Amino acid sequence: MLAGLPVLAQIPENPRAILLALHGLQGSKEHILSLLPGFKEAGFLLLAPDAPRHGERGTPPSAKSGRYVEEVYQVALAFAEEAWRVAEEARARYGLPLFLAGGSLGAFVVHLLLSRGFRPRGALAFIGSGFPMKLPQGQSLQDPQVAALYQAPPATRGEAYGGVPLLHLHGTRDLIVPLERMEKTVAALRPHYPEGRLARFVEEGAGHIITPLMARVGRAFLEAWL
Repeated sequence: MLAGLPVLAQIPENPRAILLALHGLQGSKEHILSLLPGFKEAGFLLLAPDAPRHGERGTPPSAKSGRYVEEVYQVALAFAEEAWRVAEEARARYGLPLFLAGGSLGAFVVHLLLSRGFRPRGALAFIGSGFPMKLPQGQSLQDPQVAALYQAPPATRGEAYGGVPLLHLHGTRDLIVPLERMEKTVAALRPHYPEGRLARFVEEGAGHIITPLMARVGRAFLEAWL
């Protein structure tokens, strides 16, 4: 347990750093860690909580709901608050550098955290972006906090990221989060980043999945900032 939440941990014999891993919509703490092979062996102490309404904590938002998008981003907002608390407690408990990784909706949460001043040593955004999804026709937003995400998406607040090293990893055939949304994110952040701290990796033919190659590239990126 960390910050009062159940957290799945993979702990190496001689940990060098913490990696807080945030799963995507419909995912779980078990699933995200299964997609990060080799991190434990490289000395990363892996920690993964379930997002609200996910895993042990209930049922994810359904696309059949008339408030689906709003519910998705309510989860994201709550997940960001919880992840921050888990990270701070992990830092205090283990006394190690902390890195951040997120996949899909978890990647959006990574952007949300960075835009709010969270400062990991480095971060990975797998198959995601710093812009919210388009609202389906006929759906509207009632929650003012979710509406604020659409009015000022995290990626438009690049000055608040503090130059935290950030790598985006994406596939050319991602139909859930189109590659263009990731490229738009990088373009929005670029003016606010020092040279060498903002990067992208695109895997030809990959869809909406964290592939073994993406995991290897992400691990190498984080190791460069240890």
